[in-house]
Amino acid sequence: MFYSMLLIAAVAALLYAMKRWQALPEDQRKGFAFKSVLWAAAVIIIALVLTGRAHWLMGVLATLIALAGRAVQLAQYAPMFKKIFGEFDGNGAEQTVTKSSGSMSRDEAAEILGVDTAASVEEVRRAHKKLMHKIHPDHGGTDALAKKINQAKEVLIG
Repeated sequence: MFYSMLLIAAVAALLYAMKRWQALPEDQRKGFAFKSVLWAAAVIIIALVLTGRAHWLMGVLATLIALAGRAVQLAQYAPMFKKIFGEFDGNGAEQTVTKSSGSMSRDEAAEILGVDTAASVEEVRRAHKKLMHKIHPDHGGTDALAKKINQAKEVLIG
């Protein structure tokens, strides 16, 4: 009985939306379609909750929220990764190459650590410690990145 009523309501809503779609001017149809999709998603979620089948949906939603939070945290380091590893074009070919070995300039070191070139020893150590805490190989970082950060600290301090 419940499913029959739900199906009838869905068909009625679809017919109403189609009528409204045809009556709208061309420039307003895109906004209407977006709002309709949002409403349809909300109705489907409510139906899943009412029928007790939303447990998997909540798991997926919680996972997506956690991944989005991690992506936002990592996005703030994108310029540093580009600087250290070089920038690549869409085909995977390297466009600019940073020095992988040898000496590093004070400007490069300051940019990697996110400090000024004239930063005090304490500021450099704080920036180094903060970066190493976040990008240490034991916490999902790479050895190469840790070496670059350590090299940047040595250039600025010593």
